[in-house]
Amino acid sequence: RTLDNDWVLAMTGYVPDTPFLTALGVQVDPHTGIPTHDPGTMQSNVPGIYVAGVVAAGFDANKIFIENGKLHGPLIASAVA
Repeated sequence: RTLDNDWVLAMTGYVPDTPFLTALGVQVDPHTGIPTHDPGTMQSNVPGIYVAGVVAAGFDANKIFIENGKLHGPLIASAVA
C-alpha cells in the first residue's frame, strides 16, 4: 500500500534534535528530553508527527538500541495505516 505524505525525515545520530521537535510544536520534557508521545503508536502530541529510535529515549541514549528501536517502525505503520 502507498501512503501519501508531505515528509519523511530520516535522521540518524545519538543526540536528539529537541530544538527541531519543539519548533514543530512537540512538547519535550526539559528534565528527560523525552518528547511527549503515545508509546503504543509513537505519535507525538502533534497529530501526524511520530518519533522513533533514540529520540524517544530523550537524554538517555543508552535506553534504545537497534534491538528495540526497530519496533517503532511497525507501531507507526500500524497507526497511519
